[in-house]
Amino acid sequence: MRISLPILLAAGILASAPVHAETKFGDVVSGIAQSLLAQELDQKAYLKAQSLNTVAAYREYLQKFPNGVYRANAEQALTKLGAAVDSNTTPPIVGSPSSAASVEASIGLSRAQRIQIQKQLTSIGYSTGVADGLWGSNTRGAISRWQTANKLQVTGYVTVKQVNLIAQQAGVAVGTETDGAATVDDPVEERLLSLTYQERREVQSRLSTLGYRTGTVDGVFGANTRRALAAWQQDEGLRVTGYLTADQVRALRIQTGG
Repeated sequence: MRISLPILLAAGILASAPVHAETKFGDVVSGIAQSLLAQELDQKAYLKAQSLNTVAAYREYLQKFPNGVYRANAEQALTKLGAAVDSNTTPPIVGSPSSAASVEASIGLSRAQRIQIQKQLTSIGYSTGVADGLWGSNTRGAISRWQTANKLQVTGYVTVKQVNLIAQQAGVAVGTETDGAATVDDPVEERLLSLTYQERREVQSRLSTLGYRTGTVDGVFGANTRRALAAWQQDEGLRVTGYLTADQVRALRIQTGG
């Protein structure tokens, strides 16, 4: 019998948790495992639809996962097949932080591109702080101020058109693309950081220094690292997810003298 990765991770997390762990923390860990399982089911459903590449298959995916990570891909595939998007599926709420972050995630900005955008925003009067590619509260605030000044919907997240407009205002010639859409979640937010292998090892090392055991410092965020992150977040009074944000990376560095 094949055991899926999320189930293995869940088992690893629960097995490694201290016997005296509070029920609340156990619920959080269980939630992380459920999130991982949901992601795997979402991905499998989309890959099945993609392999069949039919209108019916893509519509079936959208009906089962109306806010799935691959929603935009499925809708684009339907358009290419000459079919309208099924009106029975529920689109993300336009303007909500979740849908705005989804659109940004779908762009697939590299770390270098994120640094470039930070520099461009700063150059046109919207300081993002350190241009490091980690988009925390300073960068989100700068984007929001820029959106306000340009009479755009204020979300703190960028679209492709906005990336192009920022570049144009900073004096950079760019091409155009179309906006995407998907559903953001904590793993997606962490992926937006584009942490390198060395940076992931750094996070593990800093957590260990603070007393949160991550197991081997190998740059792989497995069950032990997720549990350590969740425990640290809980102790810091943060929203407990087991996934990192840009501000949390900086907080870890400050706490460990880096």
